[in-house]
Amino acid sequence: MKHSLYMSLAIGIAFTISSCSNWLDVQPKTEVKQDKMFETESGFKDALVGCYMLMGDASIYGRELTYTFLEVLAQQYEFVNVYNPYQNVKLYSYSTSNVESIISNIWSKQYKVIANLNAILEFIEYKKNILHPVNYANIKAQALGLRAFLHFDLLRMFGWGDLVNTPSNLDKLCIPYVTKYNKETTKQSTVREVLQYIHADLEIAEELLAYNDVYHQKTQDDDYELPNDDGFYDAPRGFFNYYAARATQARVYMWEGNYEAALERVSFFTKSPSPISWVNLDRSVINATPTTRDLSFTPEHIFSLDVHNMYEALKSYIEQFKTQSGLTVTENSNYFFHTGTRADELFEITAGGGNDVRYNYLYDQVDRQHYLFLKLKEEPETQSASKNKMPLIRKPEMYYYAAECYNQLNDPKKAINMLNEVRLARGIDIKDNLPETLTKNEIEQEITKEWRKEYIGEGQMFYYYKRLGLMIPSASVEGDKAFILPLPRTEVELGGREDYKDDTEL
Repeated sequence: MKHSLYMSLAIGIAFTISSCSNWLDVQPKTEVKQDKMFETESGFKDALVGCYMLMGDASIYGRELTYTFLEVLAQQYEFVNVYNPYQNVKLYSYSTSNVESIISNIWSKQYKVIANLNAILEFIEYKKNILHPVNYANIKAQALGLRAFLHFDLLRMFGWGDLVNTPSNLDKLCIPYVTKYNKETTKQSTVREVLQYIHADLEIAEELLAYNDVYHQKTQDDDYELPNDDGFYDAPRGFFNYYAARATQARVYMWEGNYEAALERVSFFTKSPSPISWVNLDRSVINATPTTRDLSFTPEHIFSLDVHNMYEALKSYIEQFKTQSGLTVTENSNYFFHTGTRADELFEITAGGGNDVRYNYLYDQVDRQHYLFLKLKEEPETQSASKNKMPLIRKPEMYYYAAECYNQLNDPKKAINMLNEVRLARGIDIKDNLPETLTKNEIEQEITKEWRKEYIGEGQMFYYYKRLGLMIPSASVEGDKAFILPLPRTEVELGGREDYKDDTEL
């Protein structure tokens, strides 16, 4: 795999943080050769920020891996007609040109970020003497954590899932785990090997962050200091922080079916008091104005991206009408929606779900045929805390993992308690709590229901179905024909990769 020897990054922000801007609220402006970039401590910070901004590109987490591509694969949306640009995605027509292009861009952009992270990791050891020890530890930890995070999502797309029921998948070939910053091609690894590499990176990242990041999970020595005159650490949820490291470890353990280890990781978030609070429904949603409502529930973000002008890449898939100069021009046929019937069934409004804040405030209930999604919609002149924030990991996921772990480990009451806590946090009345008499199979069904209610527009349901080997509702194909993305054609024809997805065999 060949990588450019340039770092994509923002210039001129290192020590010019204003009150209306921060390290992540900037646009990429240029490219700088890496030997110039790493001459100063601020250069390392700029390089890391550049990686976060690359992650916010619409071809990956700014749209495709959150609101559009992965969600369409999970059959999360209704379309106006068959001319929607994601129609071929909905049909899993991976060999059509437009779908091939989406997949190729995902692959190349993910590995571009990884290449830049590897450059940071390489040069930070050479230039360790110019960095404050705490900055050295935090930058290194974030780079390692992001490298694991990005590779894990590549594995979840291009690799194999359902490892509990099909352990032989562990030894199947999948993606390359790239750890060197050079032009040499990294060989593909098996699922087992990739997971081992991910664990290794996350373990180092977590250890460094536990002592050095802003959440201080380990007691600091008397001479510890967090140098923050430039405001670099002012928005920790927008960086790969200690909480993100633990939550990502939980995701990986769940993918492996290691329920004991996953439960230990998520118990950090489900304990009382939790380090991550629930959104205040009265203040931030119910009694807030349309321009101040926080519909992605930012207090619950464990890790999110600050994406410059995020809504521009999303609006044609959210808004029902196109506008020009503030005037409605014509109906937009690309937007996604639910029908009223689907929404009623999803949120179980006849069984207490009518009080669910997600049903009442995260839909624009235009008419019974069109329930549009508001979670990521940006109102004109918005002052919402959720503006330009793309959630990548949120608190409810940890509770759903805990419920699944307790259920698998034969502690059904605790499993049900985990689900009920989220339901209460969403405004469902305590009288409509799930009963403690549910069987193991019934709890599994309830967990799936709760995932489907909570994770609309965030790119997580495709991974959920794939991890457990579940049939995607309304999908036109089953199993690995849907779940395994083919390698980009150039990787096979020019890069010498083995394309292990063969539609004639799956």
